[in-house]
Amino acid sequence: MSKSAKRKKWALLIYLGPAMSFLSVFIILPILFLLGLSFFKWDMLSGIYSFTGLSNYLGMLKDPNFYNALGNTVIYVLGTVPLGMAAALLIAVIINRKIRAFSFYRTAIFMPVIVSLAATGIIWLWIYDYQNGILNHILVEIGLGKVNWLGNPDIALFSVMSVTLWKRIGYNMVIFFAGLQVIPTQLYEAAKIDGARAGSQFKYVTWPNLLPTTSFVLIINLIFAFRDFSQIYVMTRGGPIGSTTTLVYYIYETAFNEFNIGYAAAVSMVLFVLVMILTYVQINYFSAKER
Repeated sequence: MSKSAKRKKWALLIYLGPAMSFLSVFIILPILFLLGLSFFKWDMLSGIYSFTGLSNYLGMLKDPNFYNALGNTVIYVLGTVPLGMAAALLIAVIINRKIRAFSFYRTAIFMPVIVSLAATGIIWLWIYDYQNGILNHILVEIGLGKVNWLGNPDIALFSVMSVTLWKRIGYNMVIFFAGLQVIPTQLYEAAKIDGARAGSQFKYVTWPNLLPTTSFVLIINLIFAFRDFSQIYVMTRGGPIGSTTTLVYYIYETAFNEFNIGYAAAVSMVLFVLVMILTYVQINYFSAKER
């Protein structure tokens, strides 16, 4: 090996070393530890653990609480990700048209993003409050009855999803807005010369050029949606009667309320694999679309 090749090799190790060390210590090793833990029964209080093989995974197949959490997670993801992205894209397209006071609107829409999830949950607890909440006060004033937003199992999950949408639309909007900024204006001018209207311009100019941005936003939002915890913990604690218990909250309850660490690790691995599969499918799909 030549001296030049050796220098390049050492330079590569020096530059990648910190990142690889961080990745190994804080991501790869914890995942491997979690995988190993999923094959054990571990009582965190007593410290006693025993190897149980696949019993945690097999028990999961018979656990109705797991299926309830999985179903709630699917509803939560499907209800927040597509709608949140569509609304954010629409707002970004409107703001990109240089409307009056667009900086004010952009800032106002982004403002919920900088509020912590715990504070967001507390704010919306007050808004949703059955007796004194401002939302029920408005409904009463316009002649409608009060709604038990967080106490009704049929609507509690959708109430939490609305908070997530309110919180996340601004983040998506900013990313879409940045993606719109890099689309060459010459493409729109050429489309106008060819007689393309606003809808055709979006279909044949805006959307194809936003595919990389859309791919990023979709992946990030899916990961966010699958791991959302704080607003559920603050607002409903998984209730009423498990109607807002998602997989992440179910893992928390199993690990730190029931102290069944091995089973919680098994559910975590299922969630991890599910997110990895969805991410892989999305990356391949959008890569094919871009090509």
